Amino acid sequence: MPGQLGPISIECDAPSYSIVQACERLGMENPEDVRWCRMTHFLNANTGWRGLFNRDTWKLLWETKAMPARTCFCGQQLPRLMAYTFTMSTGKELSYCLGQCIKCHTIFWEEVRVPQEA
Repeated sequence: MPGQLGPISIECDAPSYSIVQACERLGMENPEDVRWCRMTHFLNANTGWRGLFNRDTWKLLWETKAMPARTCFCGQQLPRLMAYTFTMSTGKELSYCLGQCIKCHTIFWEEVRVPQEA
């Protein structure tokens, strides 16, 4: 039986562990135990070819209605992202936009790249 199992692909979509740990001090619920999702990955998720046959997709193309608001995996409205800057023990500062879903507690995040001064 063990010979039939193949390698398991694990995809981690979270910032470094030190950032995850620090989020508890920001008031986020169980940051080490919930789903993390980079906002750009979530928003750019490809619906695949089946999305072409969805009636709502074609309605959006032909009607002048606005795109429906995106929702979290659980159906809840996406959380508002807030900017936070973390200072590492080396003195390096890292900035992130973070927000947590009030229903399923998924944490959405995006790293903020600050331009280096010349």
